[in-house]
Amino acid sequence: MTRALHLAEPATGLHSGLLPATSYHYPAGDAFEQASSGRPLEAPETQDLASHLHRFGERPAATGTSGPMLLGILDEVGATGAGGGHFPVARKWRSALRNGGGGIVIANGAESEPASAKDRTLLTLVPHLVLDGLACAAEVLGSTQAVLWLHEDARDARRAVAVAIAERRASGMAELVVRQELAPARYLSGESSAILRSLSGGPALPAFHRRPAAVDGFGGGPAVVHNVETLARIGLLARTGVRGHRPTALVTVTAPAGRTVIECRDAATVGEAVRDGGWRGPDPQAVLVGGYGGSWLPWAVARGVRLRDSDLRKVGAGLGAGVLIPVGAGECGIARAAEIAAFLADAGARQCGPCTFGLPALAQRLAALADGDIRRDEVARLDELAALVVGRGGCHHPDGAARMVTSALRTFASDVKRHAGGRPCAASGTLQAEVG
Repeated sequence: MTRALHLAEPATGLHSGLLPATSYHYPAGDAFEQASSGRPLEAPETQDLASHLHRFGERPAATGTSGPMLLGILDEVGATGAGGGHFPVARKWRSALRNGGGGIVIANGAESEPASAKDRTLLTLVPHLVLDGLACAAEVLGSTQAVLWLHEDARDARRAVAVAIAERRASGMAELVVRQELAPARYLSGESSAILRSLSGGPALPAFHRRPAAVDGFGGGPAVVHNVETLARIGLLARTGVRGHRPTALVTVTAPAGRTVIECRDAATVGEAVRDGGWRGPDPQAVLVGGYGGSWLPWAVARGVRLRDSDLRKVGAGLGAGVLIPVGAGECGIARAAEIAAFLADAGARQCGPCTFGLPALAQRLAALADGDIRRDEVARLDELAALVVGRGGCHHPDGAARMVTSALRTFASDVKRHAGGRPCAASGTLQAEVG
């Protein structure tokens, strides 16, 4: 049930986005079982193979001469990974091909970012589009194994994907059989080297610095790991080509009422996305862009920046995991950053000095600042501690934590001074302790 890939005539009449609708809201405390409309996410019109083919059409084959054509499409549209690193997809594939091709291709659906809901939304609503992208990657690379990597507690996504895989097998699709592998429900088990380490029989923890898996290989051949959003986009691009491509941005926006996954034009701004994602009332004072390992930006800076990694880099941030976490005018940004720092310290693999000692020390000192239990001359130590962990960890986890902390100190600089001086936080009007 595939057709050849042709670039001369772009597909017409195809939905230009990944998701059936532009937003999906998950109320606070919701277990992802259903959207705010009350309609179960496993509704047949958004999951079964027949509805998928009706909406998108058959998947073009990516074998033979169609493989280089697809690589050309990925190059021309500037397709990058959506897992946080935003590495060019075509470059990763060419690296694997230069190292002999074959090997293993992995769809990483182990969404570890606590604030995100993108991967589960994609896997539950459009699992076939993710599997299409995985099949295309396997065909271009000549892979001998295809794996879908999921957290063991992602029950809704696991059910949806299991049904989709069974449907594809029953339909006789000529493609590599996909197997599911389950990861421990830990923050770092979705890191690419942790995936490969676990599949090799080791713990699902990051490996120390190494060359990319597409170069070093896995089990005798190269390994290519892609986030499920990346694969869904590949599945769509294989159909639309360059001329039919309509770029979108997929982000999760947090708000007091819960989380909302929105798909918007990639020229949309952070401010527009936050409002479309359910933020109500006065403007927030700041927003954490990119997720827990991202960067804080003042609202005055963030609101006008487009949701493109290249644009965000110009203001010291990045799209990262595709998460926007606004902080309201009445909230204490330092306290919020301290909570996140504590989570990241607890989530460390404890395999290197920065995770074992650096992140806990950083989190403890930031918590002391949030409590007003720190002197002005000690605040500089926070920046020093952050600098000590950057680039020295076994993986990039400490780097993200340090980035979040240092950007919080800059963004909430006036509150830092007030906390360190024993005065009430300008935002919340409260302080837990007086400094002697």
